This record gives sequence, structure tokens and C-alpha cells, in this order.
Amino acid sequence: MNFKQIKNSLLLLICLSLCNSCSTGADPEDFIDDIFSVPLEYCLQIQNISNDMVMDVNAIVFNNLDTKKDTIDDEIASCVTPVIHRNIATSEIDSIVIDYGTSSCTSNGGSFKGKMTVEPTDTSLKNFEVRLSDFYSQGFDIRGVMNLQIADEAGEDFTLVFSDVEFDVSDSDDVVYTFSVPEINSNYTFVKSEELDMDYVDDIFLFTTTLSGIDPNGAQFSLESTSGLTYAYSCNNIIGGDATFVLTDFGEGEVNFGGGDTDSDCDADVSVQSQGSTINFTL
Repeated sequence: MNFKQIKNSLLLLICLSLCNSCSTGADPEDFIDDIFSVPLEYCLQIQNISNDMVMDVNAIVFNNLDTKKDTIDDEIASCVTPVIHRNIATSEIDSIVIDYGTSSCTSNGGSFKGKMTVEPTDTSLKNFEVRLSDFYSQGFDIRGVMNLQIADEAGEDFTLVFSDVEFDVSDSDDVVYTFSVPEINSNYTFVKSEELDMDYVDDIFLFTTTLSGIDPNGAQFSLESTSGLTYAYSCNNIIGGDATFVLTDFGEGEVNFGGGDTDSDCDADVSVQSQGSTINFTL
């Protein structure tokens, strides 16, 4: 179902509810299937993509800020080329350009094309601006700027602020639809390295997130988790925690990402409870 069909279904459901105000109104399952599940799925995809992006910057850049090399090659995917540009006079990092190439490149679970330029905004190497160039992920053309801040040790606690982002996606008829995302705000806290391994690929994080957006039909949506979600590099996914999805004026759902176990919950499966129905996704 494309967004034109969703808009027509939405208008029909509103009309039915107004014309049958003394009846039971539209079937909740029809509402879930036709109106609610599509923006919900796209919202979860947007959250998942932003998480993939920040975790890839963490793995490639933050874990290699002390390198003396000009090209980062430590435990990265072969399709990625991260080049360090330095100040000639001081040898300090001016920027790190992560080049994923022009075809789909899988890096730390995310699938990317294009470039991310990671630029320190102060000499302490704690604050960074991430700019996107012809950047694509999971079917989305993404435009915007991320701001990342390392709280203490590089590769451990950090925050993400992704403001005024646009996610473009095309349907089967090559019609382009834009999701406007005014804000993604996430705080990541390092929990542990699995098996006490010092390699970042075994790291586990807890994080909270707030995402707000507007779908191509003008409907506002949000996703919020204040209790903490669990991300594991070994799974390359969110594997635990709960969040609340809200489609303004139409309803909300409780999102469950799993129990947080790196064995039993390492499947990218998400379930959502809303209006007595369960919706299942695999991200």
C-alpha cells in the first residue's frame, strides 16, 4: 500500500466513524492494517537506520581516534574506506571521511552507500559533526547533519542529536515520498564487553531515544523509550527494551524489541501491541 492509498483509507475510516457515530465504528484490525502499521514500520526503520549510522561511526571513528594511520583498516568491512585528513602543521584530525562506495555496503549490520564526513568541532575530540553526501541506507535517501558527543572514553558513552533530517523513499511506481524528522535524540551508555573481550564488536549498550517525525501524508508520529533499549554489536541490532509509538490523533502502540539476550533475542524481531492487536516486524 502506498501513501496515496493510505490517505484515501484514512479519509474513508474518518467518514465511516462520523457517519456511524452510534455504531461500533471502523474495525480496529482494519485501522491497524491500513493506517497504523505503515507509518509505524517506517518509523522503526528510521530509528534502526539512525542507530546503525551512529554505531558505525562509533566503531570506525571513535575506536580509532588515537591511530597514527591515514586510513583506518582495523576490523572494518572491506567495502568501507575511512580516510583521515589531518592538519599539516599540527597532525591533528581535521576530518574522517567514511566512504561506503556506490553499491550496497554492509558495515556493522547497517547497509550504506555514499559518504559520511565526521568532523571534530573542538580540539578535545569529544564533539563531532557528521555530514552526509549522496547517502543511502535501506532504501532511503537521507539528508541531514548528525551531532555526536563523547561523554568520557571514546567508544563508550556518547550522545546523538540528529536534527531536521529528511528520509526519502520511492514506491513501486518510483514516486518519491519524504519523511521529515525534526529530531532524533539518543543517549548511549556502555554496559559491558561480552566475555570480557576488549574488542568493540562484543560491546553492549543501553540507550534511550526520542524520535519525532511527519509522514508523507502530514501525519505526526513519535517513538520514545525512556527506560532504555539494549544494543549488541554481536547482533548488530537492538535486542531488548520497550518504546512507545504514537501516531498523533489516531493511536499508539507499545513496541517490544526483545528481552536483551544476545542468544535468544539476536533476531531483529519487533512486536507491537496496539488496540488489542499484535503487529510483528523484522528490521
